Amino acid sequence: MSDVKNRISSLRQLLEKENLFAWVSITSDPHASEYLPPHWADREWLSGFTGSAGTLIVTPHDALLWTDSRYWTQAAGQLEGSGITLMKDGAPGVDGWDQWLSLHAPTGSSVGINGRSLSVRIADRLTSLLSPKGISLREDLDLPSLIWNDRPAMPSSTVFAYTLAPESRQNKLSRLEAQLASLGADSFMTSALDEIGWLTNLRASDVDFNPVFLSHFLLCRGKPMLFIDETRLPAELKDALLSDGFEVRPYAAFADAIASLPENASLLFDPAVTTDYFRNRIPKQVRVTEGLSPLALFKTRKTAEEIRLIDEAMIEDGAALCRFYAWLESALASGATVTEMDVVRRLHDERAKGQGYVSESFGTIAAVGANAALPHYEPSDEHNAVLEGDTVLLIDSGAQYESGTTDITRVTPIHRPDDAIRRDYTAVLRSHLHLLDAYFPEGAYASQLDTFARAPLWEVDADFGHGTGHGVGFFMNVHERPYSISPRSLPSEATKTVEGIVVSDEPGLYREGRWGIRIENLITPIPQASSEFGRFMTFRPLTLCPIDTRLIYPRMMKSDEIAKLNDYHRLVREKLKDRVSGEALTWLLERTEVFLTR
Repeated sequence: MSDVKNRISSLRQLLEKENLFAWVSITSDPHASEYLPPHWADREWLSGFTGSAGTLIVTPHDALLWTDSRYWTQAAGQLEGSGITLMKDGAPGVDGWDQWLSLHAPTGSSVGINGRSLSVRIADRLTSLLSPKGISLREDLDLPSLIWNDRPAMPSSTVFAYTLAPESRQNKLSRLEAQLASLGADSFMTSALDEIGWLTNLRASDVDFNPVFLSHFLLCRGKPMLFIDETRLPAELKDALLSDGFEVRPYAAFADAIASLPENASLLFDPAVTTDYFRNRIPKQVRVTEGLSPLALFKTRKTAEEIRLIDEAMIEDGAALCRFYAWLESALASGATVTEMDVVRRLHDERAKGQGYVSESFGTIAAVGANAALPHYEPSDEHNAVLEGDTVLLIDSGAQYESGTTDITRVTPIHRPDDAIRRDYTAVLRSHLHLLDAYFPEGAYASQLDTFARAPLWEVDADFGHGTGHGVGFFMNVHERPYSISPRSLPSEATKTVEGIVVSDEPGLYREGRWGIRIENLITPIPQASSEFGRFMTFRPLTLCPIDTRLIYPRMMKSDEIAKLNDYHRLVREKLKDRVSGEALTWLLERTEVFLTR
């Protein structure tokens, strides 16, 4: 931890030089990315904490890191000996990082934060807390860059055309313009990489697990402008963009283009994915509207052809999973030593055989026993448990295929798990099936659906801290905003449940220090009936892989739940039986046998 201590010490010298009470490093970049390119991972570099969510505050005397419950155990280990105090965000009695600043920063002091990576939404919240107390926010600094001598370069993968996209970028652009007109805006800007990739039908690999490229987009009165490092854009793609009416400009020219907007323009931008730095470039005479990006809404609601392609990806993924689990169970039965990293590597290898495989969609979670109680645990060569004991193995994994994005969680018994584990597993399975079997009016808010999944867990005095389901992109981000099934999902147009939504169904139950259970499929709403009260819907499963029935505690299951599970397994068998052979086929047939309680 000496490197971390030295970095914090160097940062404190800069605080004194700039007359700052504190420096704040958030987990973000100029594009509000979930997975950061290493170039912008200054919070990780400064603290040594590698989790995907967290905020670091350094003052002359304190260093504190906030992260949520998913990472408390991981952070405690990684911060040990660093001099950085772990702040358990969301725990009773623990102030949020912004509240902590408002309580501890002296009146008249200044707090530094990089405005180029600070979203408008967070900037406004922070300002509302600090300004009344006379605390100013310095957004013009990037202090880590002054001491980060070996800072990684910005990513520069080659951009390619996404030829499977069913809808042309001209049509998508027309839809955007029509939506802007209905909102009274003639201009629009976004830095969200998935939105830009979706709009332009282009992909790359600038961000781990997400097939996106560094860029900005500005539409000004019918003139679309893509801001990108042109050296990464093959000539034929640049020509195609130009022929479709897009101007191609340098990545670094975005701020100047914003500053050059016509004085009487009306501009819409999304405060969640626009940085304060760019907002501050907008001419004061421009009429500004802040609201959800129309592109965010468009891309969440997949077309029928996009859903068809996603179904193809699920078949490829399901076949790979059959091959993997056949290997895993054979290895365990033979008494072979298998580790978490063996699981990660073999699963990657099986997926890589699939048609159209591109990459994982996130870092594979392979967690045995107590490790499974950590929702975002990832094994490594340094932390690599053997699959042993009477417990369970949780695998949460996914892939990017050219035809779609997958995300699945399954739990497998290791030797002879006891009845306590089986009861927890069954409670989670019942919760999973309850959401899959939900019947609801078209347009029901995501927060309303969350109760379907939690009710069976509440019956056994249990619950889980994360959301029930997140949106999933179409060969795009595995975590796709704004749709999510969660009690914290606020009712809005963006959280209405309608055709085309792809969302995960992943309730869980975690016993710290003992085990964790989570079962996840991707699902999509489909119409079922109509009445004078409107259309009513249920969910169709997209993910194709057996759910292990050996861990079920039969007396907890109800007849309709068993029927739903058997229906799902019939579907899985039908879709995959002709795509696998040998041991994988044998495994598939065994794991999709009709489940009977007696």
